[in-house]
Amino acid sequence: MRLRDVFGSGWRHGLAVGAICAVVGLAGSALLLHAERDRLLAEDGARLADYARVMAQRLDSGLVEWAHDVGLMARFEAFSRQPPEPAMARRLMEDLQTRSPTFAWIGFAGVDGRVIAATGGLLEGVDVAARPWFAPGLKGLHLGDVHPAALLARLLPAAQGGGADAYFVDAAAPVHGEDGRVIGVIAGHLTWRWAESVRREISRLSPWQPAPTLLVVGADRTVLLGPERLRGKPWAGAMPPGPGLPAWREAEGEGPALLQAFANADEGGSDRPALGWVVVAERDTATILASLWGFALWLGLGTLVLAGVGGALAGRNAHRFGGAVQRVLGEGRTGPELEARLLQLRDQAWHDPLTGLLNRAGLAAWAAGQPGLAAGAAVVVLDLDGFKPVNDRHGHAAGDAVLQAIGAWLRRHLRDGDAAVRLGGDEFLLCLPGRPERVGEAAAGIAAGLDAMLRAGLDTPAGRVALGCSAGVAVMPRDAATLDAAIGLADAALYETKRNRAARERTLS
Repeated sequence: MRLRDVFGSGWRHGLAVGAICAVVGLAGSALLLHAERDRLLAEDGARLADYARVMAQRLDSGLVEWAHDVGLMARFEAFSRQPPEPAMARRLMEDLQTRSPTFAWIGFAGVDGRVIAATGGLLEGVDVAARPWFAPGLKGLHLGDVHPAALLARLLPAAQGGGADAYFVDAAAPVHGEDGRVIGVIAGHLTWRWAESVRREISRLSPWQPAPTLLVVGADRTVLLGPERLRGKPWAGAMPPGPGLPAWREAEGEGPALLQAFANADEGGSDRPALGWVVVAERDTATILASLWGFALWLGLGTLVLAGVGGALAGRNAHRFGGAVQRVLGEGRTGPELEARLLQLRDQAWHDPLTGLLNRAGLAAWAAGQPGLAAGAAVVVLDLDGFKPVNDRHGHAAGDAVLQAIGAWLRRHLRDGDAAVRLGGDEFLLCLPGRPERVGEAAAGIAAGLDAMLRAGLDTPAGRVALGCSAGVAVMPRDAATLDAAIGLADAALYETKRNRAARERTLS
């Protein structure tokens, strides 16, 4: 047994509609999910950029403060005196270190590079002229990038930033004598562990848990601060987008997909150079998009419900319609047999059952399939003369025989593309598409031929009968622009012909 016999046309229709609803629902759900994904990433990206900006501002404010402190201390009179007073200079630097513990070491060196005074007496008398901060410090305010300090790492305790993993940022400023000449440099080593403490503090206050990963990337793309596995290594990710673009982007690599936001940590200023640091904040994209699973589940359930309800309603309606059709056409008709029966009914609805010619509905359907009809066609309206006496004298069987003979004659003498219509009773209409200068003569010839055939007589069940016909002709587009207008003109011409014929007959009598 075939599946169509088991489920019937209604179920097949319902399944088809359900499948269409499912496809449309899934496509719509995919668009909604994509839009929601973009919205979540954009919203979280903006918040993540603000988070990175907080870290950047904290770093920048620390650099501003340190540069200000070093520059201010270089103006103290204790450093400009000649000869210098190491004890007083040391006491001033230790006071600054007490107020700002992030200074792991502060020292005052002469123009020859030897340290005159330093906090804790460390490196006093040592030549530091080769250190990267000394020469720039003689020229103006200097901030050095993060670097390991080989000398101080061994001398400073871990609490002051020393130890194996000691990294520092240099701040240096020139000291001018009373005559304005540069007589030395004040330098401060800022422990980079300060940046780590800032990162931990911001992470504790993070609105997300777990907190996003924070990194600081140097101008040379080296990771200055971040997870141990990345620290000191080249940054493989992208750098901040250009001006006018969102300060975040999706990053995909070998690991999980990440959302990265960027902020400039040090933009410099008129009183200090810029280091070009960039703060990067990272979050796992999967964590951000976790809420999409619930949304996708609801969309999926909604799509299934929509497909089920739509399919059930469509199947029910198709079943009811199919049942009604079966009751009209007869039970048991399916497939090609049902289609053939529907075509048969359509033909019956468009044709006159007695003559086999088109009826008014058939004429409308035929005209709808002739888009170029207005460009050239002849319309003939025919009316039988003496048909009523045939019915009165010989009966309706004889009249039906006459009408059937007319239908047969017209089908034989018209082309396949012409239309022959029984309008009702003994009225007929012909429409002959073609070139206007030719179809008019052809139409008149058809009308004359039909009249001659009728006057010659027709065999009927009541014997041979003779009658005639009158005709009116209109040609498109010469006489009318539309078919309805042409029919009206041809009908008027028909009645004019009948009046003229009646007048002649009265004159002859």
